[in-house]
Amino acid sequence: MIRAHGLDGSLRIQPYSDNPSRFRSGSSLTLAGESRTVDSYRPLPDGYAILGLEGLNDGVSAREFTGEWLYAATGAESELQPGEYYHYQLVGLTVVSDQGESLGRVEEVLVTGSNDVYVVKSESGGELLLPAISQVVREIDLTSGRVLVHLLDGLR
Repeated sequence: MIRAHGLDGSLRIQPYSDNPSRFRSGSSLTLAGESRTVDSYRPLPDGYAILGLEGLNDGVSAREFTGEWLYAATGAESELQPGEYYHYQLVGLTVVSDQGESLGRVEEVLVTGSNDVYVVKSESGGELLLPAISQVVREIDLTSGRVLVHLLDGLR
């Protein structure tokens, strides 16, 4: 979710899904813990999209959701290849270096042009940006809730 768009309750979003059918009219999305039905969806050339949701009929009601995330219903995701993960699966995982150092938890996944970047927050409040490349991310274990990483020179 990015922000409200216009006066009719539409939302300007940045979709992270590679499944455009999630935004089809009549589909269900979760916004701020509440299920909402998609009324309309229009992709924009800059990678963003304009989304209309049932119950959001004016700019004031749409504005209260600025900064929120939209989620597809559980089970609606398509099959992934081995080594691929949805962002929601990564957020909250503990990050540990291959030297045994606890680095924090994945707070957010940033989408860049070349590769994703994991934003890792330590308990002391520090932030570490880790590129999601094979030289850095060595193993993701969803069962144990852990990401094993190798810190290249200059990543701290």
